[in-house]
Amino acid sequence: MILADDNFSTIVDAVRAGRKVFANITKSIQYLLSANLGEVLTLFMMTMIGWDILAPVHILWINLVTDTLPAIALGVEHTERGIMQQKPRGRNSSFLSGGVGTAIIWQGLLEGALTLGVYWLAITFPVHTSSAAMHADALTMAYVTLGLIQLFHAFNVKSLHGSLFSMHVWNNKAFNWAIGVAALALAVTVVVPGFNGLFHVTTLNALQWGMVAGAGILMILVVEIVKFFQRRVLKVKI
Repeated sequence: MILADDNFSTIVDAVRAGRKVFANITKSIQYLLSANLGEVLTLFMMTMIGWDILAPVHILWINLVTDTLPAIALGVEHTERGIMQQKPRGRNSSFLSGGVGTAIIWQGLLEGALTLGVYWLAITFPVHTSSAAMHADALTMAYVTLGLIQLFHAFNVKSLHGSLFSMHVWNNKAFNWAIGVAALALAVTVVVPGFNGLFHVTTLNALQWGMVAGAGILMILVVEIVKFFQRRVLKVKI
């Protein structure tokens, strides 16, 4: 380390900047790996159960619009509150230390479970009586759910243990634009005429959109409950 001056606050600012960079890289990794785990679990379980499988264009589009932009935007998040009160990282720590690796696994499993749950609801309580239409709707809902819950989950990873409701959620303009553009790009494939055949999807009604949105909200609520448990019962400090 080379000190440019003898002001102690310079060192403090440097440590704060370093912790911010490390935390933001961790957020991007957590978001990407949990999202990809959710996709893998969804495809694996759909294959094992014998359900219709998401088409390659679905996975490619989800990875293109919901993985790239939010992950990049998470890399420019503002400094978290209380970051200087955290203990120094150990010499052998990594981006998966401090509970990040565990969070990736259970959050990825949750994403997959919610997607499979929406698919199951769609085929159990179908809107159409035709078997072909029923499965087409279910596949469309699974596709939209898998993409949408990843966007909802991007808000979760703004803090590993801190509550989403106690922070300035909209203070990162790049993140706001990334979520907005990704959500619009996902919705276009379903609601804009002409894209249905290209993406092998159907038009959803209000009830079906409500089920999809409900899965996204559940993604946030379940993560918030786990975070609350970690802070209060396990005494995890933020």
